[in-house]
Parts: sequence; C-alpha cells; structure tokens
Amino acid sequence: MSATPPPSRPAPAQPRRVPVRYFVLLLDLLRSQGTDVAQLLRMAGVEAERLTQRGATLLPSEIEAFVSSARQLTGRTDLGLEMGRLIKMNSHELLGFGMLSCRNWGEAMQLVARHYHLMTETFSLRYRRIGGGVGEAVYTPLTAMPLETLRFYYEVLAVAHQNQVHLMLGGQEPAYDIYLSMPPPPHAQRYLALGPARFHFDAQALPGVRVLMGADLLDHALAMADANVVREVDERCTALGQRPPAGETGWGDYVRMLLRETPGRLVTLEDLAQRIHVSPRTIDRYLKKEKLQFRSLAERVRFELACELLGEPGATVTQVALQLGFSDSANFSRSFRRVIGITPSEYQQRPRTAATPSA
Repeated sequence: MSATPPPSRPAPAQPRRVPVRYFVLLLDLLRSQGTDVAQLLRMAGVEAERLTQRGATLLPSEIEAFVSSARQLTGRTDLGLEMGRLIKMNSHELLGFGMLSCRNWGEAMQLVARHYHLMTETFSLRYRRIGGGVGEAVYTPLTAMPLETLRFYYEVLAVAHQNQVHLMLGGQEPAYDIYLSMPPPPHAQRYLALGPARFHFDAQALPGVRVLMGADLLDHALAMADANVVREVDERCTALGQRPPAGETGWGDYVRMLLRETPGRLVTLEDLAQRIHVSPRTIDRYLKKEKLQFRSLAERVRFELACELLGEPGATVTQVALQLGFSDSANFSRSFRRVIGITPSEYQQRPRTAATPSA
C-alpha cells in the first residue's frame, strides 16, 4: 500500500477553519449534563444561530475562546477527551460515508489523509506504511495556538482516532499505540478504559499526535466495503476543493510554537522540516521573508522559556538547566549570560515585576 503524499506546507494566508458540527457534539453533551450552553456561547462570543447552519465553521480565535470558556465554566480538564469520544464516522458527513465503504482501516486512513482539510484546516494528517506492515498516522498542527487549545486538540484527535477504530472494527481491534506530545493530564486514568489502544504522553516530543498500528489492524476486512462508493466519495471530496493554499507569512509564530512545545530537546531545522513534511530550505526561505533566522529564533525561544522557569517559586538553576536539555548548570549559565546579559542567579534576584530582558 503506497504512502499518502505529504500535505502542503503550513502557515496559510487565510485563517484556517474547523466545521462547527464537531463542537455541536460537545455542546449537546454539556447541555445534557446541566451546563448553561447559552452562557458558554456568550462567553466565547459565538452566535447560537451558527450552530444550526449547514457548513458553518469556526475561526481559530473562536475555537480558542470556546475552549477557554468551556473550561472556565465547567472547571473540567477532560473536554478534549469527551469530544473525541463523540466523533464517529458519520460526524464527517460525505467523507465519513467513504470511510465506512473502505475495504479496511488502512484504506480508510489513506482516504481521510487525502481530504483531511474537510475535517479540519488546523491540523494536517499524514499516513504511511513504514515497514514490517506497520502504519504511521501523524497529526501535526498547522497554525500557532495557545497551549490550552493545542492540548485540547491533541486529546480530541487521539481519542477520536481510537473511537473510530473501535467502531469500524466492531471492537475486535488488536493493541496499538497513540502518542500525544503533552504531559499526562489530570484525568489520565480515564485513558486506561480505552484499551486495547495504549496512550503515551510525552511533553518533550515534537508537537502533534502519532499513531502506530500493526498490519493486523490496518488490513482487517470491513463489512461494508464498496469500491464504487469509495471512488465516488473520493471524486466528490476532490471536487469540494484542494487543501487550502499556504501563505508566505505566519511562519515565525508557527515555528515559535513548535519550539516552545519541545523545551527539553534541541530541535533542529531538519527535525521540524521532517515533521511537517517540507524541506529545511522552505522553512528557512519563509522565515527570511519575515526577517527571521531559525537559529536565532530557537535561541530566543529557549531563553524566554528559561526566564519563565527561573521565575517559578522554588526553581533552581540546575533544575532549569536540565529541563531545557543542558548537560550541566555551568554550561547553561554561560549561555544564559551570553544571551540575556546576566547570570541565571542574578536574574532570579531581580524584582518579579521586571520585564524579561530581550534576547
């Protein structure tokens, strides 16, 4: 089975959107549990009428406001998990019908990866077979977003993947692994009930969700297979429009977000290029259009994080050095002084209200 062609480069000229239908699922659940959904929408600045409009979408800023308002109003940390559990094949309209008609889950993954922008424009999906029959699906953010929103998305995507595998294979799926680039959430124990999928949390991994599935899962025959239906759905999805074109701005914010999400790892330009499926030269070229260089941007982000960590109560220079991937505190202190102008210890002695020195 051939690998799906890599997605187009990130950072679009126009804001990336998400169909409102996925968020309606979560709103309906919260309403049934007693949440004042009208108040939630007012807090998020989203008009209730849009929830009933076919084809309506949400902007990234609206999704951020929605996630923040929902957590504030409910006090819950598991909203991403809950939303992921509600997403089924028919949640995707035409594309979901195509999934149900595929011969096996591997073919369904290929179909979805070709048209993933119809599900969301904020993440890309790459699917490929990587040897030994193992399949790899990687969901990667395509735009900068707050940490709270990013981790909400990770849980939605990871659990939605698990839920749809479970439904498509009739509960007969073998064990497989899902990796989320975030620390274990407060409700991590709930993931144990989603077996045989095994969930792994790693805050130092490159941003995204990675799923590894064996051939026994990917090649499991599906009951409703119909090649003619899959072909028709594929053609109709293609007619709905290609993946949104990428723009020439926003790369600085996007790369900065990816770097901030990997604080304990020295991420290279090649690492990022491989993860988002473009060449290092492409990233470098677009950063230069914004008068940025990857090396200086990475250094700036690293020491912005250092300043934040040093400002936390009880933080020590050694702890921060190890957390940021330095081999020892002396090396960290020399680098910190070169970039910030003072030593880490001197920085910690500054008044808390003082601005972080610019790198």
